[in-house]
Amino acid sequence: MIFDSEWLTEHLDGAPDLDTLAARLTDCGCLVELREAGDGAEKWDVEVTTNRPDAMNHRGLAREAAVAADAVMRPLEFALEETGEDAASLASVEVEEGSACSRYVARVIRSVSVGSSPDWMQRRLLNCGVRPINAVVDATNYVLLELGQPLHAFDLDLVRGRRIIVRPAETGEKLMTLDGEERELDPSMLMIADAGGVIALAGIMGGADSEIHEGTTDVLLESAHFDALSVRRTARRLGMRTEASHRFERGCDPEMAAVACDRAAALIAELTGGRVCKDRIDVYPQPWEGQRMEFSVAALSAFAGLEIPTQRALEIFRGLGFAPEGQGDLIAVTVPPFRVDIERVPDLYEEVIRHVGYDAIPSQLPILGTTPGQRNPNWELVDRAREAAVSAGLAEVMTFSFIDPEIDDQVTTGPLCPGAPLPLDNPLAQNQGTMRRSLLPGMLAAAGANLNQGERSLAYFEQGRVFSLGGDGPEEHERLGVVLSAEDGKTEERFARLKGVVEHLIDEVGLPAVRWVRGGAPWLIADAGAVLTDDDGTAIGLAGMLSAELAARWDLRQDVAVAELDLARAAEPAPPRFEPLPRHPAVTADMTVEHSAELSYSELEEAVRELKSEQVSSVDLAARYTGAGLPEGSVRTTLRLVYRHPERSLTQDEVNAAQESLRRRLAERLGITFA
Repeated sequence: MIFDSEWLTEHLDGAPDLDTLAARLTDCGCLVELREAGDGAEKWDVEVTTNRPDAMNHRGLAREAAVAADAVMRPLEFALEETGEDAASLASVEVEEGSACSRYVARVIRSVSVGSSPDWMQRRLLNCGVRPINAVVDATNYVLLELGQPLHAFDLDLVRGRRIIVRPAETGEKLMTLDGEERELDPSMLMIADAGGVIALAGIMGGADSEIHEGTTDVLLESAHFDALSVRRTARRLGMRTEASHRFERGCDPEMAAVACDRAAALIAELTGGRVCKDRIDVYPQPWEGQRMEFSVAALSAFAGLEIPTQRALEIFRGLGFAPEGQGDLIAVTVPPFRVDIERVPDLYEEVIRHVGYDAIPSQLPILGTTPGQRNPNWELVDRAREAAVSAGLAEVMTFSFIDPEIDDQVTTGPLCPGAPLPLDNPLAQNQGTMRRSLLPGMLAAAGANLNQGERSLAYFEQGRVFSLGGDGPEEHERLGVVLSAEDGKTEERFARLKGVVEHLIDEVGLPAVRWVRGGAPWLIADAGAVLTDDDGTAIGLAGMLSAELAARWDLRQDVAVAELDLARAAEPAPPRFEPLPRHPAVTADMTVEHSAELSYSELEEAVRELKSEQVSSVDLAARYTGAGLPEGSVRTTLRLVYRHPERSLTQDEVNAAQESLRRRLAERLGITFA
């Protein structure tokens, strides 16, 4: 925040030079980040933390400076002369929402002549980054910067019925604010209304219909205490940030409302020639009661690691306005209303320590008791899955655990959908409103972003958790996802590569043997997608080429292969077993089968493994062809079989006989032909 150095030192007796003052403020936690020449004074940019609204004004920062620099805080003095009618006879105030407005103070200033504010006031406002408007508005802004209490001035003649009503907005109400924007309101927002409708956003900004103008003669001055949460919620919903909301959101002093109202009324009368009507209108149903706290100086010294004299602690709290009382080792304080950040005894320790000086604290590590940690059993599975994916040549990505509810509806169609969606009560964004039930949406969004940036070859994985709502509450499931994409190559080749990666992951992670069952729609292409099931038919994964519909959803302009595995079924892989090297040579024989595309390779391979000779040690895919020379809907698949006998060498006649027997049995079972 920007402060005027002349204005700051005006509140102090015995203030040191500006260099010393800036250094002392920085040492006690009010960092003076920048000093530059202003109009008649230096402009200081001071970092005031969000939990210290009491220091977001010149008098509050001067209080800190007085303690830090051994100066004396001057009393706030001003002359307020009240004449004429009682303010209550000219206006009324009604607070309907006491929880959101704990105090509302108002004064009436009559016979004002609105003009420009004097040069000295304009100079200080400009030094603090506030544009002068007119004498009345400038006076309210001046008091805001001086005392930290936001105020607002209404033209009393434009307040219908001369009634102020603090209430929630009604559905459909609108307000044209001082910035020229029409705001649509809802019942969650606190309003200032008159007899005819809303005239201001409570704690944020006034309305254009009741603003001060050159012809204003009577002013109704507002100084209230609004609930921080109410102001913050309304300001964020409307996308507004003002000097008033900045302070109300962090917590203002309810006792300052009356003082600031008097100070501003006196200034307005002085600058405009107006007269302040008698008495304040003050709706304050539950006056502030200070919290009493007590602590031991010995405990404070032990906490800080150095001896702190009781008298020094009393001086600090006295200067900060805590009205301390000491009795032996104990100090009792009353937390002032402007210190909304003080909640516990350690907060009091901090007040003493930062003014004693952080440099005085000895550099010593605390002695803490430790207990040995335990590794989550799930981490071994997670590590194994990641290592398997990296060994398959995949890079790792990490995506958000939150997704768009509309995308989550599509997840329901997947074979691994774990249960009901788990929505968020307070999402960070509209497109992150529910917890993910699949890794694929986030991974496909990452694929779209990379392809749009010119990347044409993708090979990555994500290991993470998905979430759902079960019968006993939220549930978590470990998953492993894969995305592959490249510009060149055929769909069959990409699917074959994906299948190789997935089978490698299944073996390395410890998942049970799976069957590749054609399916996975609408996520996958019908002829290039599979659901991975165990022996019981339970789905533990899916793999295949992403469907055109979903590819368009993520703006993917080239084929993408995807897979997702449920790691819940994984078990510890069996330890490797030694097998002696074969002593006799193998005989390799190819078998080319012509069959319908409806017969999947997994079904063909399963039949071969069931019907093969005992001497067949392995069955692999050698080639797969569709196109010219074949009837439509037909596929030619070449299998490579390796024959080996453990005790002797096989003859070619034995291999030929075994091949012929296998052909005959396959033809009987599957109705296929051989090329």
